[in-house]
Amino acid sequence: MASMLALSACQPTNKQRTVSVSILPQKYFIEKIAGDYLNVNVMVPPGMNPATCDLSTEQLKKLYDSDLCFTIGYLPFELTHLYPVLEQRQDIRTINHSEGLPLLAGSCSHSGEGHHHGGVDPHIWLSPKYAAGMANTVYLALSEQYPEQAETFRHNYESLSREIDSVAQKAATALEGKKGGVFLIYHPVLTYFAADYGLEQIAIEDEGKEPNPAHLKATIDLAKEKKIHIVFIQNQFDTNNARSIAQEIQGKVIPIDPLAENWTQEMCRLIDLLKENL
Repeated sequence: MASMLALSACQPTNKQRTVSVSILPQKYFIEKIAGDYLNVNVMVPPGMNPATCDLSTEQLKKLYDSDLCFTIGYLPFELTHLYPVLEQRQDIRTINHSEGLPLLAGSCSHSGEGHHHGGVDPHIWLSPKYAAGMANTVYLALSEQYPEQAETFRHNYESLSREIDSVAQKAATALEGKKGGVFLIYHPVLTYFAADYGLEQIAIEDEGKEPNPAHLKATIDLAKEKKIHIVFIQNQFDTNNARSIAQEIQGKVIPIDPLAENWTQEMCRLIDLLKENL
C-alpha cells in the first residue's frame, strides 16, 4: 500500500501545459496574461540571432509537447526550420502574429528566397500598435485553449493592455517634436516603430548581408549629408562596421536589444534614447 502511495505521489496530476513562442518578447506577453499557469518554450534563446538560429533537440522536444505555437510570421528561422516541423504536427495549433496585418517592406532579406511574402519586415513587436494586437491575439488564443482560466486571462490581459498603451503614449509624447528625425541602425529592426512616429531608419546592412566597402562609403556619405549622429547596434550582429561608420561621422554608438524579454522596459529605454539623441 505504501509503495502504491509513493508511486502515486510521483505521478503528475495534470498534463504539463506548454506553449511555444519564437522569441522572448512573446514569452513576456504570454506570461503577463497567463502567469505561471503555462510553461513557455522559447525557440530563439537569449543571445541567439533569429536570422541564423537553428532548432536544438531539446527545443524540438518541448515544441512537440506544446498545445500552441505563437510565431512572428517571417523570421528566417521560422521559414527555414520551424514551419516545416509544424507542418508535420497538425495537432499543435499555430498562431501567426503577422496574419492579417499590413506589413511593410524591409531592407533586410528576412523572408527567404522565393517566398511569396518576400521582402516584408518581420519586426512587428517593436511597434506598440502592433504589440497591442499581438497581446490581444495571445489573450483570445489562450482563452480558447484553456477556457477554465479565461476570466483570469481577461483580467491580466486588461492590465497588459494598459501597460502597452502607456508605452505608446510615452512614445507619442517623447517623439512628437522629433518627426523627420533620422538614425542609422546596423540591422533594420525599427521599420514599424519609425513609421508609427514619423522617423527614418537607414540600415547599415546591405539587403541582410554584411556591407561591402562601396555600400559602407555610400552609407557614410548619406549620414553626413543628413547630419546623422546616432548609430544603433544589436548584440546579435557583428558591430565592427557600425562602429567604423560612427567614427567616420563622429556619431554615437548606442546598443539596443530588440529581443529583450522585458518588452516594456526595452521599449521605454529605446524611446528615451531617441528623445535624448535625435
